[in-house]
Amino acid sequence: MYVWIGLIGGSTLIGFLSAMLIKKSWSIYVAGAVPWFILLAALIYTEYFSDWEKGGLGNWLLAQFLGGTIAAAIGVVSCQLTRNLFRKDNIL
Repeated sequence: MYVWIGLIGGSTLIGFLSAMLIKKSWSIYVAGAVPWFILLAALIYTEYFSDWEKGGLGNWLLAQFLGGTIAAAIGVVSCQLTRNLFRKDNIL
């Protein structure tokens, strides 16, 4: 459960920061790609470089497919919502 909270919260934060710091149109791609690659790096580190007694390859490809897709989608939605919320013609 804590992994999902970190995944969703981190993706939301990255989407927010990319919308606020990158004012170009490609910030939405950054908001989707960065959480995906962070999850990939964490899974590769866990599978290949950490001391794990059981050994062997786990289901990290499936975890990357599902978790990476969810992380990227949440980052993109967060970026788009932040852009829409802080538009110049908006009340806020």
